[in-house]
Amino acid sequence: MKLGKDNEQLEIEVKSLISAFSSNVDKDEVDLIVEHLNMKHGIESAKIYSLFNNVNNVSKLEFEEIALFGQQLVIKLGMNQIEWMNEWFTDREQKEIGGYQFVGSSSTDIIDFPMTIHNVTDLGDGYYNATLTRKELARLYKSGKLDYNANVQRGMKKVVRFGVEIEKPIIYQSKITQIRNEILKGVLRPTTITLNAHQMTALEGVELIYDDKNNTLKINEGTVLDIVDGMHRLLGNYSAYNKDSNIKGSFPITISNKSDAEVKRYQVDLDKHTPLSRSRVEELDNKSYSNEVVNILKVEGQLKNRITSASDAKSSIKGSDFTTYKIINTQINSVFKLDSILDARKLAKAINEYLVYLFGIYKNYMVSDYSLLFDADVFEGHLHLIKLMKDNEIPFEKIEDIIDINEFHKTESKLSKIVSGKMKLNVKDRKALIKIFTDMYKKGVK
Repeated sequence: MKLGKDNEQLEIEVKSLISAFSSNVDKDEVDLIVEHLNMKHGIESAKIYSLFNNVNNVSKLEFEEIALFGQQLVIKLGMNQIEWMNEWFTDREQKEIGGYQFVGSSSTDIIDFPMTIHNVTDLGDGYYNATLTRKELARLYKSGKLDYNANVQRGMKKVVRFGVEIEKPIIYQSKITQIRNEILKGVLRPTTITLNAHQMTALEGVELIYDDKNNTLKINEGTVLDIVDGMHRLLGNYSAYNKDSNIKGSFPITISNKSDAEVKRYQVDLDKHTPLSRSRVEELDNKSYSNEVVNILKVEGQLKNRITSASDAKSSIKGSDFTTYKIINTQINSVFKLDSILDARKLAKAINEYLVYLFGIYKNYMVSDYSLLFDADVFEGHLHLIKLMKDNEIPFEKIEDIIDINEFHKTESKLSKIVSGKMKLNVKDRKALIKIFTDMYKKGVK
């Protein structure tokens, strides 16, 4: 591979490309990728389909298969495949990749569930302590059994790859290299890795079964283990295994079978030792019903992948980001009174419906002199408008009669004087913002 690149980085890259593909490309294109790789390179169709069901199956592929699959994703995403191939592979490797033909074989590396771990201690409250060898953990990662679940992790980052925005885990290659080298030298101090058996992934029954008589823990078939804490150590360990398949040593493991919400609370507790940004703590802590609204908006609808938790500040908004977790959470709390999870889910549905019309009708103004319509601070005004329209049973399609686009000119409007150049709106600013939306509403519904 090119200088500065390695197999682990390539796997992370391709996993991110799969996520971008799933968000931006028609699913019918999956069949075309499968057909191409099967017909030209003999790669089994089921193997490719499995990558879209579970991105962690990328680790099961041969080096050439990962490269060919990544190349097809790049092409379907409209990226420059020549630049992408040149970034990752030498000229010689590119020739070998192009002529690759799959030959069926059974890999001794692959571990499949069910799997039973021995000498397990019940820590209480559904947590178990065990020990797994470094070789076992590397094989579990290669077998696609260990997942980087962004929903419970400590953060993701958005990067633009040849014009396409994708989400990637926050990984520091220097840490991975350091851990790999320490493992290969036999000097790494073992620290506890935390895993969680993702609920509803087992093919039958629960994911984990503990036998208190024999002190064993059975991981049932189909289970995926989320990496809660220890991503760099697992990647460094996997990298060491790729260089020496007989690596020695073990890691202490804590494993649970909790919901995402419970794992988030664990991350908040962990923050006492490794600080997170305030917005990420608030996001994971999930104490108010407004958090439920934002968590829904993050994963479905018009704001999917457009709410960043990288920072509390408006200045952290990049690329296609619309707002930050902290800002939208504060705004929802200021406008709506939520008394239950049901209230939160109804509100999330209403916001998404409103945004369908907002983005659909006014999308041409997103990059224009009237872009204040989509400013993060201004979104509180939209929330007030949503409340007014809901309370008075006015359909959201009527926003075209209510919103006066001239009120959102970024230099020649009242709003421009309220939000321009300000990191945070004060009480007076917010009252003025709400009045503008209220006045538009009163004028539009006459």
